[in-house]
Amino acid sequence: MNQPLISVIVTCYNQEASINKTLDSVKNQTFTNWECIVVDDGSTDGGAAIIKDLAKSDSRFIYKYQENSGVANARNIGFKLATGTFINFLDGDDTFLPKKLEHQLNVFDEHPNIFICICDHQHYIENTKKVVYYPYETLNHNPLEQLVYKWQIGVAFPQHAPLYKKSLWSNNELPYPIDYAKRSEDWVFNVLVALKEKPYYFLNKVLCTYHHDGNNFTKDVMNSAVSAIHAAMYLNPYLPKNYQVNFIDHTIRKSMNRYLESQRPDILRESGNWRLGNLITKPLFNIKKSIRKGIEKASF
Repeated sequence: MNQPLISVIVTCYNQEASINKTLDSVKNQTFTNWECIVVDDGSTDGGAAIIKDLAKSDSRFIYKYQENSGVANARNIGFKLATGTFINFLDGDDTFLPKKLEHQLNVFDEHPNIFICICDHQHYIENTKKVVYYPYETLNHNPLEQLVYKWQIGVAFPQHAPLYKKSLWSNNELPYPIDYAKRSEDWVFNVLVALKEKPYYFLNKVLCTYHHDGNNFTKDVMNSAVSAIHAAMYLNPYLPKNYQVNFIDHTIRKSMNRYLESQRPDILRESGNWRLGNLITKPLFNIKKSIRKGIEKASF
């Protein structure tokens, strides 16, 4: 029986420090019938040499350079070169677990009507070298409403979690819209995919890792909020009429709430009530700490 070909499309920009582990995670897959198209988005570091050396030793790796034009365009370039039946996007600092492709292909075999299989994921915090897991809401077979209203406030997954049938896109269609060049491109992409109304399957297994420094969730919340509003304005005309009534207002409120929540510690620290409360309670805390130390010392 012939195995289907999976096209893994890796995009990278100045990720010399991480690209080797990313590509190793593809190379170490238990399913081996894949091609890996690495699109270098105008990097100026030494990552290209690493990719080219790997391509010399393993012909399944293909290197493609483009002038810097953003991750969405880089993914489109990789998609044009892809010859597989299935598509998996992967950023140059994230990784697969070894059985990702195998397990997701099994799902397609068992459920031939689906077009998208999304696995669960874990987080690797680079600063602390720890693997952590955050539970998110399970995606429905038709998750448009979840993706429209709950993205990043209950529903979230990295772009390397889904495996797609390439036939999800028609001939000459590109997965990422060429007329949207702002941030939140992953949200735009995910909503546009859901609008195709093709069946999804959520595989409740952790099969990939999202790598970040631990500050990504809060350090850029204002820019994230602004980009989400831009994305909502772009998406609104594509949505069903009943969604268009409140979608932009909902996104503005959601974005503002996320921003205010991220600023809560600073707001509390700056408030007079917090300073007064801290002034009152800190001596009590120090007394309690001293008593605890005395008890521990006495126990010896």
